[in-house]
Amino acid sequence: MKMICGLALFFCVFIHLGMAAAYQDVTVPGDTNSDRIISAEELKAAEKDFGDGKISSAELEKIKLIHESYPRTINDSGGSRITIYKPIERVAVLTTEDYEILRTLNCTDRIVAAGKYVVQSQEQGCGDLYSDGSDLVNIGSPTSSVDWEALIKTNPDLVITYMSSPKQEDLDQNLKDTNITVIRLDSGNISQYMDIINKMGYLLDRTEEAQKYNQFFEEKLGKYLDSVSALPASKKPRVYLEADFGGGQTYYTCGTGHAHNALLVAAGGSNIFSDLQGFKQVDPESVAMKNPEIIVRYKYLKDSPGIDKDLSDTSALESLVDEIASRNELNQTIAIKNNKVYMITWDCTKGGGRFYLGMGYLGKWLQPEIFKDYSPREAYQEYLDSFQKTKVDVINKGVFVYPEE
Repeated sequence: MKMICGLALFFCVFIHLGMAAAYQDVTVPGDTNSDRIISAEELKAAEKDFGDGKISSAELEKIKLIHESYPRTINDSGGSRITIYKPIERVAVLTTEDYEILRTLNCTDRIVAAGKYVVQSQEQGCGDLYSDGSDLVNIGSPTSSVDWEALIKTNPDLVITYMSSPKQEDLDQNLKDTNITVIRLDSGNISQYMDIINKMGYLLDRTEEAQKYNQFFEEKLGKYLDSVSALPASKKPRVYLEADFGGGQTYYTCGTGHAHNALLVAAGGSNIFSDLQGFKQVDPESVAMKNPEIIVRYKYLKDSPGIDKDLSDTSALESLVDEIASRNELNQTIAIKNNKVYMITWDCTKGGGRFYLGMGYLGKWLQPEIFKDYSPREAYQEYLDSFQKTKVDVINKGVFVYPEE
């Protein structure tokens, strides 16, 4: 896929010296001058300590690894420079997206704590998708209530969270006396997703796993997205995206800078509110005036559709499609006249599902000729089987969109 940078090019942008986003100096084994870097002289000193019986062979091997391969530096999704001075052994992950990335990179053995949507997978409407994380320490929600005490007690080397949640002042206040490094990732944004896979593969010493996943993504979805990116603007239908993240109000939409907009654009649509920034409510008449050719409605529904529901259990989604189609102010739009109103759910907008399901279905609705051979369920199932190691069946179960065409 053209948007994916090669690992060789990726690594050359790193500068190996720099301050990590940590709240206190990190202690590095074998570092005698407190610069957090193992010099050749310090390595020789460690070898002498081993010969004198002062350190174990395992400790010496770790010091050698740090000398050869660290520090490692990346820029996170917000542009902050993150430097890791020793192997990451303990990770707290607050988001489902990044939990899945760690599974993709075969690093779940390093996770010591996770957000509630992972630990309480069943209760939060995720089915068995994150059942392997049910025994992890629950550190709450990054958007509402982080359990800071529980997080700190797990003593993580690294915390992974969203771009803007928790707020920076909350991080500063609660982690100021720790040696925890925090990295903010925009893993739900297709324009950054593969770059994040590469970066985390580098930080976690899982570059081979990252390359393997890159190849899979290109084969299953990337080639379709490349075809879409080559289309002229005139071939991309005008789309109104209405999004309800739980508030219940109508006429909220996602503009530039929002991950849902990135999905829509990458799948071949032209957002009629691309001039807006982020997530905002718009005037109903402005939607009618812009006359969308397709309407996509997103709504967070905790209990109705879902990953483990019977395929015929679509009544909740049908009613939402019918409601938007019955609005008087929209009845003269091309989308309503041509019956081009679609419903998409939370399962299509979290983790790998947002790409293989969410973007896959959007592609089939927006660019049916390009995506005619693409099967969202089959691609997502292979991703789950190959990289997530779950027992979730999305071929014979799951209600994700309506209508499913």
